[in-house]
Amino acid sequence: MVMNPKQYPIGVQSFERIIKGQYTYVDKTEYIYQLAHGGSRTYFLCRPGGFGKTLLLSAIEAYFLGKKELFDSLAIGRLETDWKEYPVLRFDLGGAKAKSADKLRDYLIDSMTVIAERYGVSLLEGDHCLGALLEFLILEIYRKTGKEVVVLVDDYDRAIVETLEDATALKAAQDLLRPFFAQIKASGDYLRFAFVTGEANLCQHNVFSGFDNPNDLTLHPRFGAICGITKEELLGNFHEGITALAQKNGIGFYETVEQLRIKYGGYRFTRREELVFETSSILSCLDSSTLGDFWAKAGIPGSTGTSDVLARCLEKSNFDITQMAQMDDVWSNSIEMEGTIDQDNPIPLLFQSGYLTIKDYERGGLYNYKLGIPNRKVRSALVR
Repeated sequence: MVMNPKQYPIGVQSFERIIKGQYTYVDKTEYIYQLAHGGSRTYFLCRPGGFGKTLLLSAIEAYFLGKKELFDSLAIGRLETDWKEYPVLRFDLGGAKAKSADKLRDYLIDSMTVIAERYGVSLLEGDHCLGALLEFLILEIYRKTGKEVVVLVDDYDRAIVETLEDATALKAAQDLLRPFFAQIKASGDYLRFAFVTGEANLCQHNVFSGFDNPNDLTLHPRFGAICGITKEELLGNFHEGITALAQKNGIGFYETVEQLRIKYGGYRFTRREELVFETSSILSCLDSSTLGDFWAKAGIPGSTGTSDVLARCLEKSNFDITQMAQMDDVWSNSIEMEGTIDQDNPIPLLFQSGYLTIKDYERGGLYNYKLGIPNRKVRSALVR
């Protein structure tokens, strides 16, 4: 942990900037070590907005770039004995802000051009699909550096989510991205590691055709706390902030911790009973010493494209929206929870966007999960 607990990285998603800027950092690097030394080379993770997926990806990037000095005081600094540097191709589809396939294509080509220049290679000339361009880029960087390549993709689902209600635009985005993701899998001989993150699971929208069988961490019991903040991490990293919050509100330290749990905690993403707090609200709360509804100020949790689509789907569905604030006993299964967007069944998006979380589960041929509202802040947002 960095040693200035008063400085909270609100809106700072660069791992290197957080470490060098002496911000408080909740150490998730043991998970990175497990992934880097696991049996898989391709990983996939869905989490709601506000839990730190982008920061996790930034830390993974710094690790594979061999920036050992950034990790000296962290778990992976003690675990890793063989630091190596790899070329990293990182793509942020959330930053594309592209509601058309042409704009998304331009954004990705611009991203690949920047990466190519960084490693002193050129992109394939001519009018080619994104898959061919990515294949050529990976091969050229491998030839130039003699090292396997790391591919990181953040917010993979944003472009698809933003076109879901326009069949023509949706098909164009699918056709554009399908060969891009297929090529990540096809480049296996030159690939050291690949990690794809998003908020919504769009496997049924054929975006991942060809990029089959990544190790899906979304419901994996060992990775329930890879994003978010556990109670142990809260107490270990934010003691001074909690004390200040307690004094401002005239209540005790542990009563304050309980208020944080009631308001921002209660999230559970796997069968393992490991609960986490939502990161961005905790940081905003402790920074302002105010128990506010930070996540819901935009009107809906997350304030992201996924949540916007959820709102529009609910408007069009037959789902009784007046009953949402009482959804504390909803049973589902892993296939449904990881399912794609469906206006007649909002349960997948309610779970994926953070309105519902796992409360319990029962074993069977399929795991059946009891879902419910995670905390008071989300319930308040649902009422509104």
